[in-house]
Amino acid sequence: MTRNCLRINHEGDSIQLSWQRGQSTPRTAPSVAFTHPFDKETLAELRWYLEDYLRWPYGIFPDNAAKIEQKFQDWGKELFEFVFRCSEKAREFFQAATYEGLDKCQLVITSDSPEVLNLPWELLYSPSDRQFIAPSLAGMSRSLSDYAVRAKMGELPQDKLNILLVIARPYGERDIGLRTIARPLLQALADIRQKVNLKVLRPPSFEQFERELSSNRGFYHIVHFDGHGDFDPDSTGFQHTLGVAGQGLLVFEKNDGSPDIVTAAQIAQNLADCRVPIFVLNACKSAQEGEENFSSVASRLVSLGAKGVVAMAYSVYAEAAKHFIGRLYRELAAGATLDSAVAAGRKDVLNKPLRPSPKGDKPLQDWLVPVLYQQEAYTPFIPTNRDTNVPDIEAFLEPTVSNLVGFPREGAYSFVGRDYDILSLERAFRQNNIVLLQGMAGVGKTELACGFAQWLEETQGRTSKIYFLSFEQGATLSNVVNQVGREVWGDKFSQYPAEQQQQAVLKYLKTQPSLLIWDNFEPVAGFPSGNEPLLNGSERESLQDFLQELRGGKSWVLITSRREERWLNCGYSLLELGGLRKQDVEELAAQILQTAGVDREKLPKEYLELLKLLGGHPLSLRVVLPHLKTQTPTQLIESLRQGLDTFQGTEEEGRDKSLSVSLDYSFHRLSERTRRHLPFLAFFCKQISASFLYCFLGNHFLAILYGDSYRAFFGENLEKADWLRILNEAVEAGILENSQQGLYEIHPSLPWYLRRWLLEYNSQTALNELENYLLIFYALSAANWRDMLVINPGKIAGLLLFEEPNLLHYFQLAKQKQNWGMAYAFLGALGTVYKLRGRESEFKVLRQQALNQIGTILTQDKAKDKGAFELWKYLQGLDATEALEGGDLSKASRIYQELLDEATRSNNAKDIATEYIQLGIVAYEQQDFDRATEYYQEALQITEAEDADNSRQYARIYHELGMIADRQHKLEEAIGYYQQALKYHEAVGDLQGAAGNYQCLGIMKFQKGELEIAIDYYQKALQIYEYAGNTQGTARVYHELGIVARIQQNFERAIDYYQKALQIAEDAGYLQTAANVYGELGHFASDQNDFESATAYYQKALQNFETVGDDYKVAMTYYNLGLLIEKQQHFEEAINYYQKAFIFFKQCQDWKKADATFMQLGQVLEAQEYWAQALPIYIGALDGYIKDNNQEQMSLAGLVAFYLGRMFKILGASKFDKIFQEVIGRECPEEIRKFIKYVSEKFISDMN
Repeated sequence: MTRNCLRINHEGDSIQLSWQRGQSTPRTAPSVAFTHPFDKETLAELRWYLEDYLRWPYGIFPDNAAKIEQKFQDWGKELFEFVFRCSEKAREFFQAATYEGLDKCQLVITSDSPEVLNLPWELLYSPSDRQFIAPSLAGMSRSLSDYAVRAKMGELPQDKLNILLVIARPYGERDIGLRTIARPLLQALADIRQKVNLKVLRPPSFEQFERELSSNRGFYHIVHFDGHGDFDPDSTGFQHTLGVAGQGLLVFEKNDGSPDIVTAAQIAQNLADCRVPIFVLNACKSAQEGEENFSSVASRLVSLGAKGVVAMAYSVYAEAAKHFIGRLYRELAAGATLDSAVAAGRKDVLNKPLRPSPKGDKPLQDWLVPVLYQQEAYTPFIPTNRDTNVPDIEAFLEPTVSNLVGFPREGAYSFVGRDYDILSLERAFRQNNIVLLQGMAGVGKTELACGFAQWLEETQGRTSKIYFLSFEQGATLSNVVNQVGREVWGDKFSQYPAEQQQQAVLKYLKTQPSLLIWDNFEPVAGFPSGNEPLLNGSERESLQDFLQELRGGKSWVLITSRREERWLNCGYSLLELGGLRKQDVEELAAQILQTAGVDREKLPKEYLELLKLLGGHPLSLRVVLPHLKTQTPTQLIESLRQGLDTFQGTEEEGRDKSLSVSLDYSFHRLSERTRRHLPFLAFFCKQISASFLYCFLGNHFLAILYGDSYRAFFGENLEKADWLRILNEAVEAGILENSQQGLYEIHPSLPWYLRRWLLEYNSQTALNELENYLLIFYALSAANWRDMLVINPGKIAGLLLFEEPNLLHYFQLAKQKQNWGMAYAFLGALGTVYKLRGRESEFKVLRQQALNQIGTILTQDKAKDKGAFELWKYLQGLDATEALEGGDLSKASRIYQELLDEATRSNNAKDIATEYIQLGIVAYEQQDFDRATEYYQEALQITEAEDADNSRQYARIYHELGMIADRQHKLEEAIGYYQQALKYHEAVGDLQGAAGNYQCLGIMKFQKGELEIAIDYYQKALQIYEYAGNTQGTARVYHELGIVARIQQNFERAIDYYQKALQIAEDAGYLQTAANVYGELGHFASDQNDFESATAYYQKALQNFETVGDDYKVAMTYYNLGLLIEKQQHFEEAINYYQKAFIFFKQCQDWKKADATFMQLGQVLEAQEYWAQALPIYIGALDGYIKDNNQEQMSLAGLVAFYLGRMFKILGASKFDKIFQEVIGRECPEEIRKFIKYVSEKFISDMN
């Protein structure tokens, strides 16, 4: 608590100082006459310094600013003399109040006059202390005279500091930027977001303001208004204490963005009714004449019950706002009083004085801008868990939750500005849920779309997911549907037919506030005009229909394109994107120059003219500004203007002439060798590696075929070191970005520009020939990488994913050329790595595209060429595998049989063996183990006779034989098969295959009770899976390790393993693995007698197993639920679960598990004396077992006979016969009755 309070009381024409220590009675000094200490010229100088100086810090203005800073002390001394040295008492009070330090004293200015309240009291300067006192005080505030302190507000939430941010920009481009305050505020709150809940009001209308507060009464601690305030002297309804009529006003927005002027009284009423204690106001300067300070609004809010109002006396720089408001909210979130939080924020502004300007960061003394109005000390928030010296580790381990899906990596420069464009997007989406953002190449459409998405996520603008999808490589509606569906429903989504998937996603998007961003949309229908569309007519029509269905729904769709897309016919709103605005240009330029090592401080004022000439084009800025390291702004301006005047090219569709000139300037200043070779990058998309360029031309054996062609085109071949020098020079010129060592990012506009250079000196035919060589090289590389994935999965998967944009580009080119062999190579490589990384849905879309072009009819594809036939077989095999994994065994069997028949006709022994293996897997899933074994043996014989060196085929066969032995509980036999498979996998360096067998061997050893050996196998598998990035394998091994740890009663380790497995499985949508983990967590909870949690876990597991169609695991889960419920003595429910488990175990032909279930079921039924229920189950089972005449089942028949004999003994012959007659509907056959009686007399009596 502050020990001393000094209060400057203004009343009438005088002021009086009082001093209060603690709770003692205030003491007063003599009143003195009040005269305004500053003239209008002084206040104008102060305003110019704080608001305008850094906009143009050139010429005489830095000197003028320095003179004003020197005047601060003079003005502060004048105020100090006026208040604290006007009398001996005043001098004595100040000395006594500050004796223990300024930080033990608070200062309050009390008045009802705007003239007094608006004075810059924060400039008070103590000559004896030689400092401005405001930054060192415990608190400084303004209050109103003759207004009583209001009653306490009710309890507010104490888990988070809740803030409603209202950003009103009703005057459009005349306003300051939409995020001028919000952007630095969000940056400042980034490290405490778990303690703060920030929501931006949308739309920022007073109607929505009322609705938001009314529906969340007692929820918000702070309303932060970032907009315009005014004072209307002609407004009625409030008489000022000085006798002046009028009210304070705030300007909201109407739904169409026009001004909505609201009185402070209306606002204050809502704050009071909805129990919001604090209001924060930002001065928002516009071009309107006569705009007043916020004092009238702030005083009105306080007079009507607000506990505190924090306002800005002048327009505030974003950097200062970040320091002040960030510190203010951090202090409040930690439980500080409002005045001490303001004091702390002011100190941050003082200690961090650098503000951005065109000449770099310059110091500004703007710590006096924030002011506080309050009638009493107030603490809005007392956190339930205060910070300790040792932070909770869980806070650092919590994963960052993001609603952004599929977004590209952020570029070299952070997203800058675009506040007015974001405002336009927000307003456009208020009127229409589909918006097309049109702009020239390189103008920043993608960056704006991503920045808009980030803004919405940070401010609760979309409460559902935000999806980004690039159409540059020809994405289809299937990509859209799969992206949304997999994110929302995980692996479960893939179990449904395509039509149902699309229907579900459509309904979801129409009812949920999501955002779809469709980027680089122009190639879909062909771009530039006349070019072949990337999607065929039916695919374009599907997108068109989808958008039309989405119209009027809750989800937004943002499409970016270099042109209008009228063919969509969906009634979109069109927004045209131009260059960056002046302030945004300066901010981006600052980042570029800092990276280039150029000191803005030393740049002359012509630098701003250069920025203006570049037209706010981000790519132009990036390629031109680095030349300021060696050129003056004037030299650059002259060269660029000459280029614009002499530009001979045509302004192509979607391209800006100034961009071409900027690229020309930068390109011409590259070394001759770089200018000669860099255009080769025209054949690549998004990114390139120096190593790959060297592989194409260097000593790689494939380069022998193509090296001469490159030399003929570019004059010489290059070594890797040469490429690194060329690419790094392009980075320094701003043409490329260096993402990491030897890897480079290519701007989407660059290939177009470089291709233009190539065509100046070469024919289109020559370009096509070189591109065709690259197509061949990429196809051969893709096939090679696919083979290498099994040997070095981690490295090769990373390489494939880096080259993914180029592989997709050349995959499309191969399809256009109808080179199906190459298309197969690309699809095989991409499919393998997609499956490895859990991206099956994207792979499915590529497959469908290929299938649409190649067709599904065998005879037609076979007639095309060998490549088409091989691709057809590959696609059919994938369809069969998908059907197998989805539980459609009949479809899988049909396709595999068709492939087997074709392989037989072709006498292709390798394919015959492969299809036998696949048919064996189908038979295994059908529980037909004998037939599955026959298929595997056939495959083994063919491989031994025709393909003896095929180690991978041997490995597959032995692994599948091990799976059968495992299911039949023949552990030693299974171990032998798995070890055989492992031997073959290791022989060819197939790490993925080896990992799978390590895992299976671990399971076998676990079942034998050899836990340490099991752990060793699991760890070997885990090491490979993690190295390869195989998330599914990793999750499964963590699950198995958790089981071992639980059995070893190392419960903490078990839970750790389970949580790791569950996180991976749920993130990737692996329903099966997640279900297995849920089952284990159910076991764990059951062991702890936590029946409620155990039931929930089992039910979750059951739901997943049913979804993926795993009948065996469904049976196991029903059995476990039966045990759990029986343990709680809920016998009827337990009977129900056991009966379901028994049925499923019978279907799966696991007679031992059926046996165990049967025993449990019988015991429960008999314990409850449910003879009528038990008898038909026993009789039916006995009849079935005897008819099947299976050795394993005969043992169960004996068990059933034992149960029946026990019933006969307990009930007696008469009652047994009666129940049998009632339940079965006939008398018990004499031979069965004799057998039961014999068992009853012989075995039951012996046991008794």
